[in-house]
Amino acid sequence: MTDTIDLDGLQRLLWNFAGQRVVTVAGRTGILHALANRAATPDEVASELDLDPLATAKIIRALCAQNLVAADGETYRLAAPLRPFFTGGTGDYGPFLDHLHSMYERWGENLEPWLRGEAWKTAPRTSEETARFGAAMQAVSARIARRVAETLDLEGVRTMLDVGGGWGQYAKAMCETQPELHATVLDVPQVADAAPESILGTEFEDRLSWIGGDYLETDYGNGFDLVLLANILHQELAPRAAEIIRRAAVALAPGGQVVVVDFAIDDAKNQHVLGALFAVNMRSFGDTYSEPELRGWMEEAGLANVERQDLGPDRWIISGRRR
Repeated sequence: MTDTIDLDGLQRLLWNFAGQRVVTVAGRTGILHALANRAATPDEVASELDLDPLATAKIIRALCAQNLVAADGETYRLAAPLRPFFTGGTGDYGPFLDHLHSMYERWGENLEPWLRGEAWKTAPRTSEETARFGAAMQAVSARIARRVAETLDLEGVRTMLDVGGGWGQYAKAMCETQPELHATVLDVPQVADAAPESILGTEFEDRLSWIGGDYLETDYGNGFDLVLLANILHQELAPRAAEIIRRAAVALAPGGQVVVVDFAIDDAKNQHVLGALFAVNMRSFGDTYSEPELRGWMEEAGLANVERQDLGPDRWIISGRRR
């Protein structure tokens, strides 16, 4: 511990949250999409989107300071690596930024009361909010799912259970990588009833099926070569997360594997920025789990050869095989 405080570092930390709000606001108002398609001046963007010129200019300059937008004289354009994420379609990140913006608003309202022991105020999602959340998760999961499918060794995997798999983004990516794979997706009845219609007439129609139920109560079945737990465990506290892993292990065929895809965090849970902040987002009902925790639960469930594969700095795959 030093005798002096790095005020510059403290200010950067405090202002980072404001920087994130700038990004999400720009996504909601369409600034990022406007600058993905062409270079433009702030006045041109403001006119196109019916925004205030002064506010638009300040937001665009703040985006530029974060290296998200590049300046060329009087004009600005979204940084080249980001443009594919804001060109429309199912992989567009606009809905995800919209979701983050709403999440930050709830943080501002609830964080201090929660710290003082009060309940985090929640309300049922409206149909519009549900659709927005679904679009946000689809945009993010589609890209991560492809990375997972490319990273895993799917040789010999013919049957797969995707626990909490939503509309099947991970299952689809696995099927694209392994042509002989058939996948079952377990999710809440509303999703399980609606999702099959989305694959009618596609290559997945005969390779994906859904089961409606609760991942802590519904019978998973058995004999699967792979059981996937993607972004599921962080929604639960430790005893329930361990139970999900145990249930997944029971559903495996001999030699099958349980695969966890989730946010990474250091063992002490106090050094990894995104992992620690995401734990706050899970409030009192979930958490971000370390490698030793996940490894321990897998070994307790009878899984062996537990290994970790990193998906960049903030996510990982941790898998184990049934003996």
